Amino acid sequence: MKKYITVTIGDKVESVGNDYNKGFRKCNIKELAQEIEDVCNNYDEKAYDVISIIPIIQGQHVGLSNDTAWANSVTEGVIITFKAQQ
Repeated sequence: MKKYITVTIGDKVESVGNDYNKGFRKCNIKELAQEIEDVCNNYDEKAYDVISIIPIIQGQHVGLSNDTAWANSVTEGVIITFKAQQ
Protein backbone atom coordinates (compact mmCIF):
# COMPACT_ATOMS: atom_id res chain seq x y z
CA MET A 1 0.00 0.00 0.00
CA LYS A 2 1.35 3.42 -0.94
CA LYS A 3 1.67 5.91 1.92
CA TYR A 4 0.45 8.89 -0.19
CA ILE A 5 -1.77 9.07 -3.26
CA THR A 6 -2.60 12.14 -5.34
CA VAL A 7 -5.65 12.27 -7.61
CA THR A 8 -6.49 15.01 -10.10
CA ILE A 9 -9.96 15.88 -11.31
CA GLY A 10 -9.97 18.24 -14.27
CA ASP A 11 -11.89 19.53 -17.26
CA LYS A 12 -14.87 20.68 -15.20
CA VAL A 13 -15.34 23.89 -17.21
CA GLU A 14 -18.25 24.66 -19.49
CA SER A 15 -18.65 27.50 -21.96
CA VAL A 16 -21.51 29.87 -21.31
CA GLY A 17 -22.35 33.33 -22.50
CA ASN A 18 -24.46 35.41 -24.79
CA ASP A 19 -23.94 37.29 -28.05
CA TYR A 20 -21.82 39.91 -26.25
CA ASN A 21 -19.63 37.48 -24.32
CA LYS A 22 -19.50 34.10 -26.06
CA GLY A 23 -16.18 33.07 -24.53
CA PHE A 24 -17.19 33.12 -20.87
CA ARG A 25 -16.36 29.92 -19.01
CA LYS A 26 -17.50 28.65 -15.64
CA CYS A 27 -16.92 25.62 -13.45
CA ASN A 28 -19.58 22.91 -13.46
CA ILE A 29 -19.67 22.87 -9.66
CA LYS A 30 -22.32 20.18 -9.26
CA GLU A 31 -20.36 17.73 -11.40
CA LEU A 32 -17.07 18.64 -9.68
CA ALA A 33 -18.57 18.28 -6.19
CA GLN A 34 -20.04 14.87 -7.04
CA GLU A 35 -16.74 13.61 -8.43
CA ILE A 36 -14.85 14.86 -5.35
CA GLU A 37 -17.34 13.03 -3.13
CA ASP A 38 -17.04 9.82 -5.17
CA VAL A 39 -13.23 9.87 -5.16
CA CYS A 40 -13.02 10.64 -1.43
CA ASN A 41 -15.47 7.86 -0.53
CA ASN A 42 -13.61 5.42 -2.79
CA TYR A 43 -10.26 6.10 -1.11
CA ASP A 44 -11.85 6.07 2.36
CA GLU A 45 -12.99 2.50 1.64
CA LYS A 46 -9.35 1.71 0.74
CA ALA A 47 -8.23 3.06 4.18
CA TYR A 48 -6.94 6.49 3.06
CA ASP A 49 -7.62 9.86 4.71
CA VAL A 50 -7.90 13.14 2.81
CA ILE A 51 -4.96 15.47 3.52
CA SER A 52 -5.85 18.31 1.15
CA ILE A 53 -8.05 19.39 -1.72
CA ILE A 54 -6.41 22.14 -3.78
CA PRO A 55 -8.26 23.94 -6.57
CA ILE A 56 -6.75 24.14 -10.05
CA ILE A 57 -7.46 27.70 -11.20
CA GLN A 58 -6.85 29.25 -14.60
CA GLY A 59 -6.92 33.00 -15.12
CA GLN A 60 -8.68 34.34 -18.17
CA HIS A 61 -8.64 37.87 -19.58
CA VAL A 62 -12.13 38.75 -20.70
CA GLY A 63 -12.49 42.42 -21.60
CA LEU A 64 -10.51 45.53 -22.51
CA SER A 65 -12.09 48.85 -23.44
CA ASN A 66 -10.25 52.19 -23.41
CA ASP A 67 -8.65 52.37 -19.96
CA THR A 68 -10.89 49.74 -18.39
CA ALA A 69 -10.23 46.02 -18.21
CA TRP A 70 -11.53 43.09 -16.26
CA ALA A 71 -10.59 39.45 -15.91
CA ASN A 72 -11.74 36.40 -14.02
CA SER A 73 -10.41 33.09 -12.79
CA VAL A 74 -12.08 29.76 -13.43
CA THR A 75 -11.74 26.64 -11.28
CA GLU A 76 -10.73 23.90 -13.72
CA GLY A 77 -10.68 21.07 -11.19
CA VAL A 78 -8.88 19.94 -8.04
CA ILE A 79 -5.88 17.99 -6.78
CA ILE A 80 -6.71 15.68 -3.87
CA THR A 81 -3.99 14.19 -1.67
CA PHE A 82 -4.66 11.13 0.48
CA LYS A 83 -2.57 9.46 3.20
CA ALA A 84 -2.83 5.84 4.24
CA GLN A 85 -4.52 5.37 7.61
CA GLN A 86 -2.24 4.17 10.40
